[in-house]
Amino acid sequence: MPELAEVELARRQWAKHHGEAISGVDVHPKARIYRDCPAPALRILKGKKLLSSKAHGKRMLFTFAPKLHLEVHLGMSGKLSTSSTDHEEQKHDHLIIRTKKAALIFNDYRMFGRIMLHDCADPWAEFPPQPQDPKFSLAHIRKLVGRHPRKPLKALLLDQNACPGIGNWMADEICWRMGIYPGELCANLDPAAVRKETRFVALGALKHVAEKNMTASKDGFAPGSYVENVPPKNWLFQHRWKKGGTCPKCKSELARDTIATRTTAWCPTCQPS
Repeated sequence: MPELAEVELARRQWAKHHGEAISGVDVHPKARIYRDCPAPALRILKGKKLLSSKAHGKRMLFTFAPKLHLEVHLGMSGKLSTSSTDHEEQKHDHLIIRTKKAALIFNDYRMFGRIMLHDCADPWAEFPPQPQDPKFSLAHIRKLVGRHPRKPLKALLLDQNACPGIGNWMADEICWRMGIYPGELCANLDPAAVRKETRFVALGALKHVAEKNMTASKDGFAPGSYVENVPPKNWLFQHRWKKGGTCPKCKSELARDTIATRTTAWCPTCQPS
């Protein structure tokens, strides 16, 4: 599933069309992505302008009026892209928002993604801070760690109410940079180290995946495929799934197991259990 940086990269595909008026909306009424919102309801967007957008964790919000927002989740295989105004609907194009300059497309062949409409001032007002936000403070981390002393570190990182946008590869990266076994309990953690490395990985992922790929890729990020730019070789990212992959720090062979219900990679030398 796409994580914080991939979601931001996807958002930027449509964000290039802020300020444009919507001339048409094409939907697939029976597609599962509309399980939280009847597909015909999206026709309310016609005639509105796409004013702004933002991402939070693994979600995107596109604002069309002060109290009209379209929320998009990519799921496992969803993809946002843009095309020319004469774009012909493809098999898995479940939503096409058309302007006079472009077609904004949500394609999802597995349909684990979802669409929602919000009619309120700020549907995300109560969301927790993201790792890259100033409010992701040391005090905030101390509260999280104190609240979940028996929770493994990796489980805390994957908790979207604690660390929005952090997914499997980012969680492994953070644990590796901390030098902590992913199954270590929160009671034994240094909150300052958790905050430092979580912010480092979040900001680094945004830099290497979202920012660089906006110039390298016309099509944005599609889950299950590779982006043009990824974190550098001194990150665990490029070694964690290679056959015989080794730790970028000490060159020990990486270990793998299921931790917090997710397949996990770590260095048994740098991160002893």
